Amino acid sequence: MWPFRRRTAPRVESVRLAEVATTESDYPVLTVGQSRLGDSFAALGFEPGAEPCFALANLVPIIDPGMKKVADLEIRVDGHVVGYLRPPALDIAIALLDSHRAESLEVPVVLLSTPAGPETRVHMCLTDPDPRVD
Repeated sequence: MWPFRRRTAPRVESVRLAEVATTESDYPVLTVGQSRLGDSFAALGFEPGAEPCFALANLVPIIDPGMKKVADLEIRVDGHVVGYLRPPALDIAIALLDSHRAESLEVPVVLLSTPAGPETRVHMCLTDPDPRVD
């Protein structure tokens, strides 16, 4: 009987936070890392001057091996890394991963062509500061 162990629910593979919307104003969260990810955009067939591409992306945690905590979140579309989250969206996404007990989050993104190169923007579902929202 002793010691008592608390069982935790198993993690779910992925949780979808929102559906794809085709209005660019629904995607205010800018991400970092696009300039060095040109190969990923090319593999997706996204070229300079292309029309905006709306898709679902997976936010996959990168674990810091020393701290055993989430250090960053990769944004992957069809298996290709197209960006990384930055605060405050990063902090909100990490809280959502914990509250949903998920291995990854599925969120809508838009890929845009800008004068500085390709850009990834994430849906406004990551701007809500309350991580308990389903």
